[in-house]
Amino acid sequence: MDGLKDMMVNVLDNLHEEFSGLDWEYMGKHHLGELFCDVGVTYHPNDDQPLVGLWRLDSLEASFGAGGYLRGDIHHLNTLSLYGGLQAEMSKSKCSRTHIVFRSSYNLAYEVTRQTNNARDLFKEKEVYKLDDNFLWDSEGILKIYKDTAPKKSYGVRDEFRVGYAALQAIADGMDKEVN
Repeated sequence: MDGLKDMMVNVLDNLHEEFSGLDWEYMGKHHLGELFCDVGVTYHPNDDQPLVGLWRLDSLEASFGAGGYLRGDIHHLNTLSLYGGLQAEMSKSKCSRTHIVFRSSYNLAYEVTRQTNNARDLFKEKEVYKLDDNFLWDSEGILKIYKDTAPKKSYGVRDEFRVGYAALQAIADGMDKEVN
């Protein structure tokens, strides 16, 4: 196995083997509420110079609209009003035809200081107000990351789709010809 399609087929085979008691044929036909899988595509800058990929919100909104998604939640990237992420559910009429339930597009620059539990708050308010030793230690560490490590790395963008099993099979079938 050397192509992306072969790799995806191998993943599906392993899933079937690991959960052999499930009725895969039934779940493939009845996707809503039976089985959902998240499929993510990450785009990373391919350059020696550190770069940061950003989603333009107007382009994301157009893409989500053309795909038939409902009005979603926009997440602005700091003070950049035209850049950020978008999350939305698929309309019911399109969901039954496409087997796509949800889409989330976001920038990976947040990974510079992402916590292991993916929590949004970097500091505990109580520690900030008291200038607690934990806060001072953590803030020094974050400053070091932004000054030393982050400027030398590239950060891309990610597009995730929550799909039913039938869509997962279709993705596997078209993987090699769609991804270069």
